[in-house]
Amino acid sequence: MCRETGLAALLAAATAGDADAMVSLGLLLGEGLTGDEGEEGLRSEVGRWLGRAAAAGHVRGTAEYGSFLWHVEKDEEAALPWLQRAAEAGEVDAMALLGDVHDFLGYLDEAKRWYRMAAERGDAHAAGNLAALDHLTG
Repeated sequence: MCRETGLAALLAAATAGDADAMVSLGLLLGEGLTGDEGEEGLRSEVGRWLGRAAAAGHVRGTAEYGSFLWHVEKDEEAALPWLQRAAEAGEVDAMALLGDVHDFLGYLDEAKRWYRMAAERGDAHAAGNLAALDHLTG
């Protein structure tokens, strides 16, 4: 199957309400983001598909949408509730990212809490960040 046919099938499934397809489509489109000027349309399309998956209650979609809001849109206020929802549903990547966000914002106790939860579930990045914070803060 060629890329265009696969993309068309993914778009059809996402449009029909398939949340897995929404996440896959959003992530696939997101691979084209470079951070350059003039990407507003593509950024909007990525956010639309990930946001629809998140709104449908798709746990990974919720985590990916929160990540998109944090990394791409640079909007921690919008990202935090989505990441929190995904982390509370057991999404380890969201737990680790919440640790990063809280660390960045200076909320070290909260950062440690999320890093610890992710590390206990096998996230090596979170374990390293937790160790570093523990070393720095005693």
